[in-house]
Amino acid sequence: MAALTGVRKVVYDAYRGLPAPARSLPETVLRVRAGSGVRRQPWFAPEPPDRWLLGPLNTAGQAAAWARSARRHAGAQALSLSVERIAAGAGTLGYATEVHLDRGMQLRGTPAHRDRVLGRGVPGATGVLAESGRPVLGNFFGGTILDDLPALADAGVRTVLLVHGSEMRDLRQHAERDRHSPFRERWDERFEALQALVDRTRTVVEAFPGPVLVPTLDMLEAVPGAGLLPITTDVDLFTTDTPALRRPVPVVLHAPTNPRLKGTAVVEPVLTRLHDEGRIVYRRLTGVPHARMPQVVAEADVVVDQVALGNVATLAAESMAAGRLVVGHVTDAVRTRAREFSAAGHDLPVVEADPTTFEDVVRKIVSRPEAYRDVAAAGPAWAREHHDGRRAAQVLSEVLGATTGGGGGAAG
Repeated sequence: MAALTGVRKVVYDAYRGLPAPARSLPETVLRVRAGSGVRRQPWFAPEPPDRWLLGPLNTAGQAAAWARSARRHAGAQALSLSVERIAAGAGTLGYATEVHLDRGMQLRGTPAHRDRVLGRGVPGATGVLAESGRPVLGNFFGGTILDDLPALADAGVRTVLLVHGSEMRDLRQHAERDRHSPFRERWDERFEALQALVDRTRTVVEAFPGPVLVPTLDMLEAVPGAGLLPITTDVDLFTTDTPALRRPVPVVLHAPTNPRLKGTAVVEPVLTRLHDEGRIVYRRLTGVPHARMPQVVAEADVVVDQVALGNVATLAAESMAAGRLVVGHVTDAVRTRAREFSAAGHDLPVVEADPTTFEDVVRKIVSRPEAYRDVAAAGPAWAREHHDGRRAAQVLSEVLGATTGGGGGAAG
């Protein structure tokens, strides 16, 4: 380190000459400010017997959606937790949570945060859902939920682990199960890093003593023994009176949030070509705040979710709620599970298309839109049955509710 000179040296020498209490004053101010910020969050009231904290990632806005559903359908006081991401450019697309910790609160407000969660002198959580194996008490990007279990157990907090997808979807196994898997491509550093994340998460899942949940049907195969906490969306918000596939030229939407996993390299050339032919209006969706999604989806006729991964995730659920025609690759195993989860044994209203059939499927839709209107029209009922939050609230009540009993750090 180069020696200080000039004004910088004068300032530094003056600072070093201050008494120790004066030198520590700025840090003290920052700690007080961080603790105050934590305590100002809308924490728990003492009355409800069920006080649940869900986080800390709020991936795809699901922690917030599950918390809303728990408040509405389970009578729990459920709060979603998010933390400011350390990674540069990490965004939330406008997904809000009840409790949010910025960087300052994470660095200097941890004691106040732990007190609030563990109920030290205030009403604390009775149940915690930990996303992706992340801690909920602090060190959110450095530790795991396993680090928190002793303190949560001492406070009588029931704890459940939630695994979303990519952090536990083994790339090699996926490539073996599905011939359309994107992980059959030549691996690069990104796939290597993703597999390393899966390996780390698997270690946490295998050591976790309580229930493990997943939000999508494909993950039931990736995480044996897991239960389903269904993806939840505001079905009423996405509901529209405008039916799909009535325009002379249909609007087709694709949102390549993760192009390699969505199969965008296959999707985009086809949709661009059809757009240039005047057969469709292609809209590529990127970086749209979630508050605008109901309008954006309602303005489309067809939503192409993905053609490679084989699952049904948040955008598909939202699009079905809006009565749009969803096109995507869904494995036979997922379709079978979907039928089993349907009370009436209905089929999943998603038109099958994989990388080898995608162009033919879209051209058929464009040529005979009337043949696909019933599939699109079945979407809202499916979304209301599976994704409106009632099932999610029931699952959370079963694993976190007071009637599950037991206390301790992990629900039994």
